[in-house]
Amino acid sequence: MTTEETAAAYDGNVLVPGHGHPWFPWYCPKPTVRILCYTDHPQVNFELASDFGVREMRDLIVSHNPFHATFDIDVLDRHAGGHAKNLLTTDLLMNYDQVWFFGVEQCNRGPAPRNELTDDEVAALDDWMGTSAQGGVLITGDHANPRPVDATDAGLDPLLNLGRALGHRVPRAGRLRRWEGLPSADPSTDPRFTHNTQVPDGLGTPLDNLTLQDDAFPQRLRLTPYPVGRPWPWLPVRYRPHPLFCGRSGPIEVFPDHMHEGALAFPATYPEDEWPSGPHGQPLPEVVAFGTDKRFARTYELVSAYDGTPASVGRIVADTTWHHYFNVNLRGFSAGPVRDAIADFYVNLAVWLSPPALRHRMRCWFWWNLATHPAVQMVKGHHVGVLGRTAVDVLGGRAGQCLLAELTWPFHVPVEHRVKMPWPPDEVVIGGVVKHYHETLDRALGGDRDLPDINALVDNGVQLAVDEHTAQLREFAAAADELPGLVDELRRSEPASDHVRVT
Repeated sequence: MTTEETAAAYDGNVLVPGHGHPWFPWYCPKPTVRILCYTDHPQVNFELASDFGVREMRDLIVSHNPFHATFDIDVLDRHAGGHAKNLLTTDLLMNYDQVWFFGVEQCNRGPAPRNELTDDEVAALDDWMGTSAQGGVLITGDHANPRPVDATDAGLDPLLNLGRALGHRVPRAGRLRRWEGLPSADPSTDPRFTHNTQVPDGLGTPLDNLTLQDDAFPQRLRLTPYPVGRPWPWLPVRYRPHPLFCGRSGPIEVFPDHMHEGALAFPATYPEDEWPSGPHGQPLPEVVAFGTDKRFARTYELVSAYDGTPASVGRIVADTTWHHYFNVNLRGFSAGPVRDAIADFYVNLAVWLSPPALRHRMRCWFWWNLATHPAVQMVKGHHVGVLGRTAVDVLGGRAGQCLLAELTWPFHVPVEHRVKMPWPPDEVVIGGVVKHYHETLDRALGGDRDLPDINALVDNGVQLAVDEHTAQLREFAAAADELPGLVDELRRSEPASDHVRVT
């Protein structure tokens, strides 16, 4: 075996061991997330000049936060080269971990009879989103326009949403947006029939002026809070937003705005054959972010998320409009906090929608990166709390707190458990896992070959953190048992004194 094969060298702060190095069995390279942006409109491309292009979004994802993974993003036009020339097939889908739908067409039409997904495409998606691959889906569209005069099905609603042709038959995801009827794009009939999230520019421009969508003023979001537990008694329950909206600098409360967005939808029932159950019950979609209409002080459901992982199916995010992703809605944001926050959302989306196997590789990369980082190596042997805090400091602003928690825990933690139990802090769990990595890597250098694999290291580290946390809780509880007696003793030891009378 060559010296190169048995050597290990740092690439920046990441240690890369050769195939023959004793640490190689625990090495995980940074994974690649493969995303397909699927459209039916030629303007949805990677050109910066295109208003409906996704170049700005792509560049923010690729360059803004490369910690979790490498992102490989393609755009495919269904009709490039001829009508329905590029259908969604099993072979095509298996090249990707996620599909982001940016459809514009409304329905099948006389000259375009295959605008909508075919039965074969629906079956391919159903398999790819199911247990075989658990592919992730972003489903978008926009407001409704009048039904095309040459629609093949004249019985459709007179108003059809943009994006319906590609979106409405996508398994599960197609049920999470409104595809027919209001809201529309015409505020002249009744402004309440449009969903306008635009923000005043301070110059008196009317809110129903489309130019506000590409200015420097984002809409403000109201985020759904999720409990993360309380590690000690009497402390209030802590809350965070959904991982999609948990940024590196705090909650992501800004978003691109638009004059006439579409609307989310939710099924009236959730049959098991379509929405399967897992060991913790039946996962259901939920609203994770709301927008507001400043004309009427109305609130709109803006983004919903479906975590199918516990039921062994792919995750889904539904959005009211693709204008939250297009060039025209991003150009007005110069470098700064707003652009950074929106970029964090895109990165979170690309991470959260990844299938479980890919998230496992991210987690493996995460642990290797932390355990072998020079700063964490410098505190090797310390208590799990010190190790964990140092590891979190190393991450700095490269990972949002919510995604940090998702990468930390190797299994699904139901929300009700976090509320009920005094859950150990994430940094303690990180410290427990890092400690087991350090011990195992040291033993490997010493020639020991009977060592735990990566999964066992993480499990052992989580158990160590839980044991340490539980021991501290018991110590705290034991001290609490002594508190009444201590208070009584102090009271009796105080010398007697007369009450002071106020005259």
